[in-house]
Amino acid sequence: MNTPDTPENISKEWLTHSLGIDQLRRGAVVSSFRIEAVGTETGWVGTIACIHLSYSTHVESAPASVIIKISPSGTEDPFGSFEGFFYTDIANGRNFSVPGCYYGFNDVEAGRSVLLLEDLSHLSTVDFIGGCSPDDAELAVVALADIHAYWWNDPSIAAMQGLVSFETSLFDTWWAEYESSIRALLPDVVLSKRMMQFGDVFSSDPLAMARRIESTPTTIVHRDVHVDNLLFDRVETKHRAVIVDWQTVGAAKGVSDVAYLLISSLSPTDRLVAERRLVETYHNRLMNLGIDGYTLEECWTDYVVSVASKLFITVAATTKLDNDTPRRRAWRTKDLERLTAFFRDHDPITHL
Repeated sequence: MNTPDTPENISKEWLTHSLGIDQLRRGAVVSSFRIEAVGTETGWVGTIACIHLSYSTHVESAPASVIIKISPSGTEDPFGSFEGFFYTDIANGRNFSVPGCYYGFNDVEAGRSVLLLEDLSHLSTVDFIGGCSPDDAELAVVALADIHAYWWNDPSIAAMQGLVSFETSLFDTWWAEYESSIRALLPDVVLSKRMMQFGDVFSSDPLAMARRIESTPTTIVHRDVHVDNLLFDRVETKHRAVIVDWQTVGAAKGVSDVAYLLISSLSPTDRLVAERRLVETYHNRLMNLGIDGYTLEECWTDYVVSVASKLFITVAATTKLDNDTPRRRAWRTKDLERLTAFFRDHDPITHL
């Protein structure tokens, strides 16, 4: 049975097979479905939609709806296949705080994936512009630590073919375009001198910076953890953060995800007040999960230097994505404001 490459090619038969409905109850099938487009301004360049499902008979545990993500075909844009690799290989069968995956088709070489994911639209969201609270950030830090601890220095990571690496990036080219891109997009913004100096160091030897961020202790990282990529389950007895959108999954120091989250999603004031405590929370969670040989001082230093991960994505998004909508300009403005504040509070060059 062919895997659909567009929503128009989705069939009742394919859904029945992919969701395993006939295995849950003999003779049961998907009798009808309705597709609802979602995520029109998420930055996802493929297709994402919610499929509302009806069945020929009651099927215990069958979902009422699922999220389908179809990556754009072609190796020129492989990020969808990276996300597929995360669900089919990295998260499969593990109790991570991520959406459940009912079906995953993944072809890394072709740069293509199709995913049927758990519909978590009932969970709470927090708007990026307003930012999240330190308490919400702590939920995400714990969820990240659980994933990082599982894959901590795992030797199999080196052989994984479906991971994004800074080593293959064009940061030096992007950095050369960054200032002019910002001037065109946000002409009133004043760029931080310390940030520009750090960017110059990064662009002068991107490989060296990549190795600094991606060297041991290495684990599986998200690389783009901000509040728009988090959902919050606020059930009274079980608060948790669910981490979504894994198309930039890679291998690096785990605390780089923590740095990315706190820099991008907390107000500068909240981040400055809470960041020491949150890094300690992350480190303590790792220790409680059996990680040793990594001191809190090392973790803090890696946290500060990991602003390189945030700068990397910010520069790529500013120079390579279409930011010409009011929402996206507001997003870029707030993102840069928070990143600039981090450089005001820290001097990562001194830790290189």
